[in-house]
Amino acid sequence: MKKEKILNGMNIHEQNGLLKSSLGTICDGLFHLYYQWRTSIESKNVSEPEAIAQCIIQIVVCKIRTLISLCNGVSIMPDNNSIKVVDIPSMISILRSLYEMAFVFHNIYAEQETEEERYIVLYIWEIRGLNNRQNLSNVSLPFKRKEEDEKQQIEDLKRNIERIAVSLNLSDEIKGQLSKVMASNSVDIKGYRFKKDCESNKIIAFEGYRYEAGSEALLRTDAPTYRFLSIHGHPSYLGVLQFGQLFANDTDKDFLRTILTCACKLSSTIVVDFYKNIRGADIIFSQLPETEKGIITTLHNC
Repeated sequence: MKKEKILNGMNIHEQNGLLKSSLGTICDGLFHLYYQWRTSIESKNVSEPEAIAQCIIQIVVCKIRTLISLCNGVSIMPDNNSIKVVDIPSMISILRSLYEMAFVFHNIYAEQETEEERYIVLYIWEIRGLNNRQNLSNVSLPFKRKEEDEKQQIEDLKRNIERIAVSLNLSDEIKGQLSKVMASNSVDIKGYRFKKDCESNKIIAFEGYRYEAGSEALLRTDAPTYRFLSIHGHPSYLGVLQFGQLFANDTDKDFLRTILTCACKLSSTIVVDFYKNIRGADIIFSQLPETEKGIITTLHNC
């Protein structure tokens, strides 16, 4: 039975209870997947992309567990645990962070068609991260040393990208597009795609896209989900206004249903991206308990 039909027969409290339970099951499956995969692989045989993928999954598990915990509400009155509210703004901030992590994981591991393309996108992501600690003022001497070390890392990463670009026999135009991205001092995270000719499969362009464009792949919807998360994750007027209206007419419960639905879809997408694109993870997924596999598959397909 499809998820929508099951939920339609429930009231809002029952729907949220089922979604919360499903999210917990997906998180259990995600933990079992990466943990059993990691214990099956010798440390010396783990590549850099695989090690990073494992770390991302661990972060995702923490975010999901925090969301589940916040479903129980928080006490806002001193010495009074009997009155709790569901902290929707904090949950949306965590969900937004989960969306961004799923976006990065999907872009690096699921969207790239070859190992060389994956490494290029991975290295660009690393460069953007290291840029955060470049050219800062009023920092201590140890931090300045770290800045210099990471400046060298950035240059090494750029050379690696250039080497891979040569091996892919990219045109001068596409090499120029790559060089422009590499040379940027920006810390903004974007997704990147290699556009290819449909007949020859030759790379004809390298293009970036922003978080907003990830909803269809991550959530199976063209709704402006990331805009919604940003409105409520930032101190916007609209976010504050709606918080003031949140606890009337079960509005908070409607928000909670949206949060849990998105979290279920995002987390199931990450599970699928991991087992389909990380060496040996498909075998581990096939051995997970049927309940975990079933809920992950169902929510990923809805």
